[in-house]
Amino acid sequence: MSYNSIRLPQDLPIYYKNFFPAKPFVKWLRYGLSYGDYFNRREFAFILADDVHIRYRSYHDELSFFKALTSTNPEKLDIGAVYNHEPINNKRHTDYQAVERELVFDIDLTDYDPIRNCCKNATVCQKCWKFMVLAVKILDFQLDDMFGFKARMWVFSGRRGVHCWVGDKKARMLNNTQRSAIATRLNLFKKNGHCEVTEGRAKMTRVPPIVRDAFNVAMKDGIFEKMVLEQGWLENNEFLDYPYLSEDFRKQMLQLLETFKTPEERWHMLRSVFDEDYRRNLKSNDGLQDVMPVMRDRNFLLYFVLQRCYPRLDVNVSTGTNHLLKSPFCIHPKTGNVAVPLNVEKIDEFDVNSCPRIDRVVEELSGLLAEREADENEDSKNRKFLAYKHGALAPYVENFEKFVYLACIS
Repeated sequence: MSYNSIRLPQDLPIYYKNFFPAKPFVKWLRYGLSYGDYFNRREFAFILADDVHIRYRSYHDELSFFKALTSTNPEKLDIGAVYNHEPINNKRHTDYQAVERELVFDIDLTDYDPIRNCCKNATVCQKCWKFMVLAVKILDFQLDDMFGFKARMWVFSGRRGVHCWVGDKKARMLNNTQRSAIATRLNLFKKNGHCEVTEGRAKMTRVPPIVRDAFNVAMKDGIFEKMVLEQGWLENNEFLDYPYLSEDFRKQMLQLLETFKTPEERWHMLRSVFDEDYRRNLKSNDGLQDVMPVMRDRNFLLYFVLQRCYPRLDVNVSTGTNHLLKSPFCIHPKTGNVAVPLNVEKIDEFDVNSCPRIDRVVEELSGLLAEREADENEDSKNRKFLAYKHGALAPYVENFEKFVYLACIS
């Protein structure tokens, strides 16, 4: 059953008071520094009903932040940059400016609408969630391998996308030009909507490491093969739309397609022709050993795969130091879903339809309190009860705390 948003005003106070993980949240945004040296210069924005924005909020400690959160109960909480002055006093300073910010990335499933066939617009199912799975796996690998970023948090937006927060100190200190350079390097999609898998002046045959690595990640666990069949990409000949495929080889491919007609057979054919590792294990009677693409034709499979699963980044989100981004553990007001941090190693197991939802989370409270009351351990009863460490949110809070640890030591 879908979430009834009429419930939101009554659910939010219970959720923020009992389930929002304020302690690790504030620990994250302090990065081991004193409140007065760092946290008090962080901007928060509360978004209320009817899209009313309250910007330039800032707080001196965890208690003042938590009091504001639980008295305002915003429908959405956004996190901004660290400024050179306290945001709440921004009008007092003519030199007010953002000086530090996590490097962030935003991937929205609607950007995959041209190539996803199971759903459109805001609708999300387990088939199209695989687009997010591979996008996260690819970009997470690149952020580590290319830039050495270790504190990486991936958060489900609550509806149809994911956000990445990079908390390493060297990432937070990047200026806008450096952020733009990173985002541009990671973005393989050009203005014509095609994913560029080669580089160099002639755009001929040189495949950069970023492309080869992304292809290897995409093909590693068999997820892309499932997508090929689920999305029906090989059921007609439109998949041959590769801007650099020579006319002669296109004709040769069309002839092959007369022999390999089912999607499963066509996928086998494509890998046999274009995937060198797969080709080594061909049987002598497969009839494909003599099909040898050359020049840019050799890159057809790279294009076919990455055009469909490479991260489609909203570059503007990553380039601006002062850009606001939705906080982890806030609520999507339409779906009621909690924006939960994900475990990249288990992201393919995440079910969008069973994501922690605010009404279900708050309904757990009475049961959790009853369990605590029944606990005979006096030490447990004497400690402050943190509801977010129990029930449906607990594994996602654990994901979050692992990120906070890495961010604070980076």
